[in-house]
Amino acid sequence: MEGVETTEVAMPSAKEIKKWSPQQVLEFLEKKKDELFLKNQHIKIIEDQEISGQAFLDLTQDDLMNVGMTLGPTKAIIRLVKKLNGEEQVTLKRKHEESEDLSEILKTTLREEFTRQFPAQIPVSELSGKKMEKIMSDIGMPTIEDDFESFKPVSCTPFDWDLEMRESQQMTNVVIWLQNALALPKGLRGGDITIGPTETPCVWFEIKKTPEAFKEAQAIGKLFLLDSLSPLHPMVVLTDCNDHWSLFFFEKLLFVTNLTKARINHRGTALAVIRQFVLEEASVFYSWRNKRVNFEAKPCQPLEKKAKFIQYTPATEDRMAELVDDMSEQELFNMTARKRLKILRNLCRLDELPYVDQLIGQFSDDYEYTPPQMYT
Repeated sequence: MEGVETTEVAMPSAKEIKKWSPQQVLEFLEKKKDELFLKNQHIKIIEDQEISGQAFLDLTQDDLMNVGMTLGPTKAIIRLVKKLNGEEQVTLKRKHEESEDLSEILKTTLREEFTRQFPAQIPVSELSGKKMEKIMSDIGMPTIEDDFESFKPVSCTPFDWDLEMRESQQMTNVVIWLQNALALPKGLRGGDITIGPTETPCVWFEIKKTPEAFKEAQAIGKLFLLDSLSPLHPMVVLTDCNDHWSLFFFEKLLFVTNLTKARINHRGTALAVIRQFVLEEASVFYSWRNKRVNFEAKPCQPLEKKAKFIQYTPATEDRMAELVDDMSEQELFNMTARKRLKILRNLCRLDELPYVDQLIGQFSDDYEYTPPQMYT
């Protein structure tokens, strides 16, 4: 209408609003009252709740409805809150428009998402006994012990350590000794200490000259890592390759996942347990690939309840049965990238989903465009 002037209230930043007192929040709403179609009784509800600037930015629809605000003004205030919060941070969309490097986008998304979800990440190499006890308590995982006395030991001489040389200088000989001691079928011998089906480790060895150097908390941390990396059941072994062996794996008893610790003081028994564990997992792995095996792995009662902490539940395209002989390395690479991005997708906010979906599409089996190589 001619002759009527309207004054637009400047939008403060979220950083400014966080410092506001309840009175400043009320003054701001008074200025926005006509724009938001608020009445005095609506602002009175905010006044009665003594809402500061920080609390105002944290408001939800349920908060307002629970204190008697009707739907119309509730929607208007929440729209305002979202608008104010949106000005505090650079949106993910703008970040993507400013960067043309797809791998950098992915790194940024991963870093920001996991910083938000897991602010207290601890490197495995820094895990102490107390930290691991707290982690186990937080996730509510019981610990049980077993000695596997029922296993028939294998015959094996101890490894002869050269006490004048560092452990790292003797690892080649350790690997040869370990492979000979386990006597695994062809195809199950890894090129390093990690052993399992080809390119799919299920047993991770930590080898020290003396048991005094064992770091149990770090071994348990690596068990959780291995569990997340492989669809097979994981085991981590601490040993001096003589008569001090500590085996760690997960078991499910009465519908509860437990951490099993097995301290074995007989190398023949420990090696028999490890060998049986690897053969059972290898049998499962090759059955997924529809491949015949030249060894027999009868299920053994002490190991029949082994479990995973993170249950492997693949989507249709990710079933291990798809790992057929004619599948190329590129296709396997793309399948792994898609699977990991789908895990990230479950953690994303709604506005981030289109960008993750775009990344998933980049790892399709259409090779017109080369996928980014940050997973290599």
